[in-house]
Amino acid sequence: MPSRDTGVIPDVLSDQVRAELNARWNAHLGVQRMGVRLDIVSRDELRAVVDPIAPHHRGGMGTPAVNGPTIAAVFDLVTGLTGSIQALGKRVGVAQLTIQFLRPVMGNRFEVIGRPDRVGKSIVFVACELVDEGGLVCAKASGLVAVSQAEGTGELAL
Repeated sequence: MPSRDTGVIPDVLSDQVRAELNARWNAHLGVQRMGVRLDIVSRDELRAVVDPIAPHHRGGMGTPAVNGPTIAAVFDLVTGLTGSIQALGKRVGVAQLTIQFLRPVMGNRFEVIGRPDRVGKSIVFVACELVDEGGLVCAKASGLVAVSQAEGTGELAL
């Protein structure tokens, strides 16, 4: 479990809040166009599934592997939303994202799992892994999500 210093956000999200956020975020046009399905498993785990991998996701290094821009976009999305879950009602934004590409992503589906490492009042440290359909870790990312002290709009901004 990550260390927390948020003070007001409960450690557990209710099923109703998770369902509302999942519905709102999955209805977002940008998420739909990316071909991603989001699932807030808990306050400490967000999953994004791309199934099936579409032709526009492919072409990494001239192969049928998933291309880098697709991987980077899904990592950015998962990092930001993982931070957002930690600071509900606040504006957040990905301030830094570092990606390690370990092996090509082949097959017909992949999943990115995001987890908060450390949660503070103004920053959330997030770790992500991309696993292919065989369960192999193909890429990792770490990111910093800045948390504004101003009230957010409650809308998903991509």
